[in-house]
Amino acid sequence: MNYLGNSAIFTLSGRGAARLACLTRVQEVGGSNPLAPTSLWADTSQMIYYLSKYIALFLLYTFFRFRVRGREFVPRNGPCFIVSNHSSYLDPIVVGCASPRRVYFVAKEELFSNPVARFFLKQLGAFPLRRGEADREAVKTILALLRKNKAVCLFPEGTRNQGTVQELRSGAVKLLMKSKVPIVVAGLRGTYESYPQGSKRIHIHPISVSFSVPLEELPQNLEESKMTLMEKMEALSSAL
Repeated sequence: MNYLGNSAIFTLSGRGAARLACLTRVQEVGGSNPLAPTSLWADTSQMIYYLSKYIALFLLYTFFRFRVRGREFVPRNGPCFIVSNHSSYLDPIVVGCASPRRVYFVAKEELFSNPVARFFLKQLGAFPLRRGEADREAVKTILALLRKNKAVCLFPEGTRNQGTVQELRSGAVKLLMKSKVPIVVAGLRGTYESYPQGSKRIHIHPISVSFSVPLEELPQNLEESKMTLMEKMEALSSAL
């Protein structure tokens, strides 16, 4: 099945408003995938990714009473989005540990300013997004990963919340609507209590993740799609 018919760009304004402009066909995106594997580099990346994941899993199960529900709902192969609520810097680590397959992440560009952090973020499957402007390269990377049957995680709130799901960015939701790939919604609980915005240290608190049955498509109305995703995130995170 051809999941991707068109490529797209989403624009994030300073206030979080977003727009999506459909471009030509995915085959015309052009350029190489910055996360595409090359022999030795790919082996190094895989090693760092899985070593980091197993260390994180050990810490989560040992100190945070880590629980995962619905892991079987994440497709084992083929392109898919994992869409999650976002309240902590721990969220990408937690989603990656909960998923039965490797996950690639969109991360704000500021996190890549440090060379050491940039190296490890890229090895862990993260790629930068420039907020407040159109970022064609980030969308090209997302589409390239989906064409390669990868799983891509988005946090459509666009920034960390204060423990409750907030308004989703229009551009991210439009991208999900246009992509035509399965969408697994994830509900995270406990990451805000463990490492909230502004905290100087990590607190020990139970952390749980719940995955939904994949959505094959979203409503064609933007506001309905936002509401569908927000309600699922809230239900999944509160049911844990």
